[in-house]
Amino acid sequence: MQKILTTELLDILISQGFRYCLSRTTSIFGDDADLCITLMPVKRAPSLKKLPERYDTYFKIDEEPRQMAMGIDETIVLVDLSEINIYAKVS
Repeated sequence: MQKILTTELLDILISQGFRYCLSRTTSIFGDDADLCITLMPVKRAPSLKKLPERYDTYFKIDEEPRQMAMGIDETIVLVDLSEINIYAKVS
């Protein structure tokens, strides 16, 4: 399941112990956006040398992702929740 990144979602993830987000950027051809950034929350700092194949970098969850939640022109920012369990309703 993927959700649009919001500050509310970030706060839920932080409260449940997530401290970093793996990140991948892809080009898209949409009416509203040219880029899609997909974030995957993780609890431990990943190694840049051993990132999962689909991801190209990572961020501290309360830094760049917090700025991304405020909006980036012509960019959609999604959070991949398919591999984690969160304990609050995410709308």
